[in-house]
Amino acid sequence: MIPGPFSYHRPATVADAVKLLASLGDEARPLAGGHSLVPMMKLRLASPEHLVDLHGIDGLKGVRRDGDKIVIGAMTTQHELLASDEIGKSLPILHETALLIADPQVRYRGTIGGNVANGDPGNDMPALMMTLGASYRLEGPGGTRDIAAAEFYQGAYFTALEAGELLTSVAVPVPLRVMATPMKS
Repeated sequence: MIPGPFSYHRPATVADAVKLLASLGDEARPLAGGHSLVPMMKLRLASPEHLVDLHGIDGLKGVRRDGDKIVIGAMTTQHELLASDEIGKSLPILHETALLIADPQVRYRGTIGGNVANGDPGNDMPALMMTLGASYRLEGPGGTRDIAAAEFYQGAYFTALEAGELLTSVAVPVPLRVMATPMKS
């Protein structure tokens, strides 16, 4: 099928994206990797009047260490997670999970933000994020707030995202490494 008509917007900053989402209201959807939204649009299960493409926002990409947390920009692809030495070293379970997502074509385009933001119970990352004690940074017209992954999901496809808000990053605590010491005989 072919999706219904929509207007396309490509903001350059998070502030511009939030402003667009807030002003366009319920008829606007953010576009990350598109692996959930585009098929729903093709089947006419979703018919947003406006798509707000997040690919032009450089500040939404990347993996960095911030104290005892790894902060991952929402537009960081699964492939970039796999290529990250920091993820491989500090969060190998996240590396393994990204490796199991679909196929290479999907991993090159699919983002962590898109995987966790829509509340799809079929996605792999939401359950892992809850298990790891991750939190999500949400930015909207009312400012910035952080919410635990476990509190973010309210049911299948229902999340704590408020009107005009955008998930901008995922922060995952780095697990403490417990080294087993051999027992003395």
